[in-house]
Amino acid sequence: MLKRIGLTGKLLSLLLAFGLVPSVLMIGLLLANQSRLTDIVLARIADSAQHVAETIDRNLFERYGDVQAFGLNAAAHDPANWRKPGAETPLVQAMNSYMTGYGVYRLMLLVDTKGEVLAVNTANATGKPLDTAKFYGQSFANAPWHKKALAEQFLKGRNGFTGTVVEPAGFAPELAALYGNDGLSVIFAAPVKNGAGDLVGVWANFTDFSVVEEIVQETYKKLSARGEIGVEVTLLDGEGRVLMDYDPTLKGTSDVVRDRSVIGQLNLVRAGVTAAKAAVTDGKSGSMVSTHARKKIEQATGYARSDGAYDYPGLGWSVLVGAPS
Repeated sequence: MLKRIGLTGKLLSLLLAFGLVPSVLMIGLLLANQSRLTDIVLARIADSAQHVAETIDRNLFERYGDVQAFGLNAAAHDPANWRKPGAETPLVQAMNSYMTGYGVYRLMLLVDTKGEVLAVNTANATGKPLDTAKFYGQSFANAPWHKKALAEQFLKGRNGFTGTVVEPAGFAPELAALYGNDGLSVIFAAPVKNGAGDLVGVWANFTDFSVVEEIVQETYKKLSARGEIGVEVTLLDGEGRVLMDYDPTLKGTSDVVRDRSVIGQLNLVRAGVTAAKAAVTDGKSGSMVSTHARKKIEQATGYARSDGAYDYPGLGWSVLVGAPS
């Protein structure tokens, strides 16, 4: 019996030795390469932030040009098409076609130089009827996009790229009343001139902010698919205010949750978030490891400030992508 126990002990010792040696070696290798592995992870998450920023800019670049192109439609220059709400009016037909063809707009308005509505779409992005007749009794003379377009206060890009007013993302009451939601959108507006070069008015496109949110959601899916667990993506405006805070793990849903007490209200630069300051204030792109202010965990954060796309200068937005380190 004693011999058997002695033999069993020797076998256990051998098994432990052979099991521990590789483990010790593995731990040693991991410790030796910890710095390099950390750099790899930080580089990947920095690339993710940069990718989101660039994708958003490319999409908004297209919206920048759309509004100018729509205003070139001859139907917009013909007074016979103005102030006629019917869907059979050529100008309204064109607007409805743009709505369904592009699928990203929620409202299109052509207003004269006094801010009075000349035409508005009567169909939504899926082609369903939209009751917009009431807009003909409204005035947009005091709307910032109308004033800026008439004053030619355009967002100016590289190589002389200009001609469009881009309003900061915000909650448009017009959309809120029309669709029964919060109306979060980005407005693109441009002057409309007829063939003789005379100013007709201003065309405005209200772009649903979900265009931006879907880009963030898609990035999150890709990060999750490659094993990045607990990721959160935050989009900031040019001042550091939160435009989107996408954190499915914390909120318990993959749907976008718009918190009006946070969107446009919470400023992460003023809150002292180091990554936000690096991107927004310093205009840098990169990554870092820091303590998450709300979750109280160590987090790897990639950050990137918008640099525009093609000749489009961008809105100075910044993207933060964070994951538990």
